[in-house]
Amino acid sequence: MEYFDFYLMHAQDAGSFAKYKRCRAYETAFKLKEEGRVRHVGLSFHDKASVLEQILTEYPQIEIVQIQFNYVDYENPSVESRKCYEICEKFGKPVIVMEPVKGGSLVNLPEKAQKIIDDLQKDKEVKMSNASYAIRFAASFPGMCMVLSGMSDLAQMKDNLSFMQDFKPLDAEEIKALTEVRNVFYSLGMIPCTSCHYCVLDNKCPRNISIPEMISCFNRKAVFNSWNENQYYWSVLTKEGGKASECIKCGKCEKICPQHLPIRNILQDIAKEFEHS
Repeated sequence: MEYFDFYLMHAQDAGSFAKYKRCRAYETAFKLKEEGRVRHVGLSFHDKASVLEQILTEYPQIEIVQIQFNYVDYENPSVESRKCYEICEKFGKPVIVMEPVKGGSLVNLPEKAQKIIDDLQKDKEVKMSNASYAIRFAASFPGMCMVLSGMSDLAQMKDNLSFMQDFKPLDAEEIKALTEVRNVFYSLGMIPCTSCHYCVLDNKCPRNISIPEMISCFNRKAVFNSWNENQYYWSVLTKEGGKASECIKCGKCEKICPQHLPIRNILQDIAKEFEHS
């Protein structure tokens, strides 16, 4: 290839950004743009909005940002979809949306959530797919230049084209329905961890258990009942030790938790779910 249209710094978060700075990766990409080998330099992002603001402040030459954005994660304190989007708007950066259907999880909805969508459509001649509402939610915001959709077959591609070819933003009734669907997800017994990481900062956990990530994994399995979470637990979270069952119940995490969560009991539940299933 003679050039790349978009050259994205992959999966930026506080840790990887520090590494990219040490390697002068951004400076290298900007030089490639000057040479005509890259048309646009951007990044994909997975962290808090404050980190994104830091990156865009330090490197205003960045032209585009890819963020996770969907109606369930919109107010999720771990993902901060809305806040990250607002940072992009603040800096005038166009947005590429990833995970608009949350890895397909917003296609097969819980029963109560599906009823909300069905009621929304009961008097409509043309029925819309669950995926269409998720993708249109993301595309309805100003500044969204592209919405990425993972399609498994021709039927899914045709479905996506059917509502994006002559795109219409969500109306007030549809937004209200998706807000109700989001509330259904939040009511499914999810542990209200905000992923502040206070419980694990400065080596507070003597067993090096990834407490916030485990709680998030547990929540996702409770909501979406996905086998992927079991694989994630073993292949990522506990690959080098730190299983939930290894908690020694010292209580250091609970003393610092701003949500006052009973973390020792939660870790027992997590161990039961993932280590004995």
